Amino acid sequence: MVTTGRGYAYATAREAALKLMETSYLPALAFSGADLLHGPLAMTDPDVPVLAVVGSGPGGQAMRDVLERLGERRADVLTVGAAGELAVPDVDERIAPLLDILPLQRLALAVARARGEDPDAPRGLKKVTATL
Repeated sequence: MVTTGRGYAYATAREAALKLMETSYLPALAFSGADLLHGPLAMTDPDVPVLAVVGSGPGGQAMRDVLERLGERRADVLTVGAAGELAVPDVDERIAPLLDILPLQRLALAVARARGEDPDAPRGLKKVTATL
């Protein structure tokens, strides 16, 4: 799985990949939309799901080319944002990550449960990390 976003949405894409990996044990790679076009695009096709976080601000506008290129490759793309399949309210892009992550967290929860995993007790992870 690939997650992608530009601007403020990039951090949301990274968090979504992390949640999917730690709760569902699915390999997920996060790329900024710009970086995705510089090589990793080659791995996208109809068999590689792509979660694209697309806001309505400049970062979302910059994702237009990315979505077009993914479409050319017939990638299986699910978008998150005000105009996405996983729709969230259209708010200022500086606070959009607070809303954009919610459907992605619910997706990670649903995938983990569908795979028979306990998302509240990821294997190998502790709730408290000791820093030396």
